[in-house]
Amino acid sequence: MTPAADTGDAKGVSLRRAPRQKLTETVAQQLLELVSEMRPGDRVPSERELTRDLGVGRSTVREALNGLALLGLVEIRHGQGVFVVSLKPADDVPDALQRALMKGVTQEFLEARLVVEVEVARLAAERRTEADLQRIEETIKALEAAREASTEEALEPATQFNQAVAEAAHNEVLAGVEESFVTLMLERAPELYDGREFRDWDVAEHRRILAAIADRDPALAARRMREHILAIGEHYKRVGAF
Repeated sequence: MTPAADTGDAKGVSLRRAPRQKLTETVAQQLLELVSEMRPGDRVPSERELTRDLGVGRSTVREALNGLALLGLVEIRHGQGVFVVSLKPADDVPDALQRALMKGVTQEFLEARLVVEVEVARLAAERRTEADLQRIEETIKALEAAREASTEEALEPATQFNQAVAEAAHNEVLAGVEESFVTLMLERAPELYDGREFRDWDVAEHRRILAAIADRDPALAARRMREHILAIGEHYKRVGAF
């Protein structure tokens, strides 16, 4: 690639096309190699250049750059570009970078849940049937039964609750979006479900949301779902995952 004129010593760094496996981590590591050859104040090549030379999508490049920004290695100046800020000892960076990437994805995931699941809860309160309520109740009972089970066993009914609420909204597109969230939930929830206290709290939260849906109160259902997701974010912060 041909970096911009103000990228300093980075001209000699060669970027490779990234394999698909663990794509964001691979791209982030390559960008880390790039900025390690640059000086504070140098501008990193544009997203368009990085996308072209790495052979990945802009969202992957953006996520990788956000990871470096969370570590304080680069600064993202909107409308100007990305600039090198400082470099940390090499031995410390790889593990820290992986943690930063996970935190970045968790933040975006919670944002997506706020957009989708709050409206899903609202629609569920408007459209639910008795069969929908029974299905949601079944997932909560399964979660209660799994209070002493392994983390993996507890996660399944937890994700089934969200899917059951989405199905109660009777919108196939939203149900499909909710289904796509399951993988991210399973990846990020184990740290939360390791403790009994969180499981008890989660059951109580699910019952509050179900009560609003059962009462056909769309505003209350939406508010309780929003409060629940925001509280999940606070739990992630306490375990250092956000």
